[in-house]
Amino acid sequence: MSESIGHLGVRDGARVQTLQVVVREETPFLPKVAFVLISLASLGGAVFTGLGLGVAPAGLGLRWLTLWSLALAGGFLLWRLVYLRSTEPGVDQSRLEALNHTALARADRVARMVAVLVLAGAAGAFVVPHLDGAPLQRGLLVAGSVLLAGLLALGVQRRTVAAAALTVVALLLLGWAITDAGTGWPLFVRLLHLSAFTLWLGGALWNIAVAMPAGRQHANVPAVLAGAKQLDRFRWVVRFALPAIIVTGLVMAGAFRALPLDWWTSFPGVLIPLKVLAIVALVVVFITCPLFRHCSPVQGVCNVDDLDRSERTEP
Repeated sequence: MSESIGHLGVRDGARVQTLQVVVREETPFLPKVAFVLISLASLGGAVFTGLGLGVAPAGLGLRWLTLWSLALAGGFLLWRLVYLRSTEPGVDQSRLEALNHTALARADRVARMVAVLVLAGAAGAFVVPHLDGAPLQRGLLVAGSVLLAGLLALGVQRRTVAAAALTVVALLLLGWAITDAGTGWPLFVRLLHLSAFTLWLGGALWNIAVAMPAGRQHANVPAVLAGAKQLDRFRWVVRFALPAIIVTGLVMAGAFRALPLDWWTSFPGVLIPLKVLAIVALVVVFITCPLFRHCSPVQGVCNVDDLDRSERTEP
């Protein structure tokens, strides 16, 4: 896809300016389905690992909220810092700046909502029993979440603030990986699992809550090209993140392979195959989404070649 974007944006720059963009009234539902699926998969995984850590049933939801909100923040910030660009080859600069201005203004509002979730999840460290003997580690995890919430509340328009917030997310993911897995190779596997989950979930949030609405407001060819480039960068990351989630999940589940079959069909063992099924469904959605042009309500963002088949109803 990236090749076709560059081909259309540079060689045929004059021609594409005459094309018109169709904006569908309905919002694509497959990205929302994918977001729900990975959230449910993460809930199942968090409940399973939380029980293994001795977390009381009443605290399982809070611990999941902690990890889920960190993932929302991390992938969201990565899109702002890496996928969104101030310049794009072959894209009219004024149209790109207008799109980015709208996107960043909306991203600020979404970031503040994520800040509330992160702050609510800051107490997640208090429900992990073995942190009772590690007050410094617990304090750092709580303080990190509070700091992250504060940075998100400032908004993400300033790159320095967004970069600082992303650094805090990275440190928090490392801290939670250590909390969950200790040291050695289990730490590496757990950190890779949490990082891959973060890359997908937070990026999906930006696409649904920021990219799609901003694209609706800027239904012009340069904005479509810029949006397609951003989405393509995210897709490349997901191509690595999804396999990483699956492989690391299977590696962590391998520790239980010697248990009898009935353990896998009863709680909490059944959470593992259920999570695998959710991830498989997620892979199907990821493959299906571009095929049915469900990545965006704006024609051409999923595949810029669709601009040539546009019904030419919107300049």
